[in-house]
Amino acid sequence: MKFTPAVRVTAAIALILLLAGGVLLWLAAATPWHTDSNAYFAELQRLRATLYFGQPDGETFKAATARFAALQTQYATRKWLYADIAYACFSLGVCAVIVAALVMRFGGRLLRTQKSALVVIGVTVLALVATLAGLAADPLHRFYREQLPEWSDALEIPLAGALVAMIPIATATLLLVLPPLILRRRASGPLLVFTRPPHWPSILANAVYALPLAFAVFLITSFASRGGWALAPAGLLLLWLFLNGRALWIAPKVEVDGLR
Repeated sequence: MKFTPAVRVTAAIALILLLAGGVLLWLAAATPWHTDSNAYFAELQRLRATLYFGQPDGETFKAATARFAALQTQYATRKWLYADIAYACFSLGVCAVIVAALVMRFGGRLLRTQKSALVVIGVTVLALVATLAGLAADPLHRFYREQLPEWSDALEIPLAGALVAMIPIATATLLLVLPPLILRRRASGPLLVFTRPPHWPSILANAVYALPLAFAVFLITSFASRGGWALAPAGLLLLWLFLNGRALWIAPKVEVDGLR
């Protein structure tokens, strides 16, 4: 175990993220829920009265839901933005600590293709679970922060949508991760390789993995969203998985003694 420059830089990033998370969490705790709580709850009380002390129809509920959303925007503060970024800083800081430990243990081997089925499948499961948690966190956070109207099914539909969205995400991830792990088990090379002779397999692999890599980057950049504390780490895991799958298709096969 050596404290190489890479370890020091990663550890410093982890420390900065954890400290930033602590500061932002303090700001979130110090920031009120609404810019004017008295006015907000007075408006909300009048809105509820139109529903619970009358005979509302479908259009009335629809208008009340739209008005409820307008109240959230009108009286919103940055409390939950601070909290969401703080949670993301903590989760990314933990990821950085884990990466620093791995770099200390394995060094440059982390920048080469990974062919262990246990490792790749384990990371794949973690990535998919984190993605689902991030998608489900958005409506759940809004529910527990009282940002969803209690008279609508605004929680059940997004949760069901998160499960449905995971079907193509999980399918595409498995199709991009498992085939190279099975068919290219003897391939070995650098993780960040882009091309090598013959160039057509490299061009094809780069074309196939371009959109998934962009999707992984998109998840990382969503760290400030309500589910960013899970989506950003999921994006990092998917980024590594897709880079590893792409590199396995490009890397040359290693000859094994006795099979030459």
